[in-house]
Amino acid sequence: MIMKKTNSTAVKVIKKTKQIKHRKVTIDELALMIGKGFRGVDERFKKVDERFNKIENGIVLIKERLDRIEMKLDSLERRILAIEDILTEHGKDIREIKGDIKDIKAELKTLKKTDSGNSDKIILLEQRVKVLENRLI
Repeated sequence: MIMKKTNSTAVKVIKKTKQIKHRKVTIDELALMIGKGFRGVDERFKKVDERFNKIENGIVLIKERLDRIEMKLDSLERRILAIEDILTEHGKDIREIKGDIKDIKAELKTLKKTDSGNSDKIILLEQRVKVLENRLI
């Protein structure tokens, strides 16, 4: 066989094929050779499977953590909405109550002056108004 351009790999393969002595391979020997090849592949697949299992377990843990975070966020969102609703419903009421307390304080002050501070009821009412003011702050 004459080749103008020879590839060194091709030349080596041709030389090796010429050197191989032909012998008959039994079916049992062929089965053993194939079995050895598959064992190597099986071991590699086992390692790949182990890696995938580790990755899969890590993904499961991450998903569980994200689910817990999402549940907490949903809970916080519900709490915020509840507070917003309360403020919307009662915000005006609170402003009105503050105005009422201011008016009551002014009237108690006026009554206290006219009564010369002798009424125990006025003092008791002033104390109760002070408690209400502190609750609204």
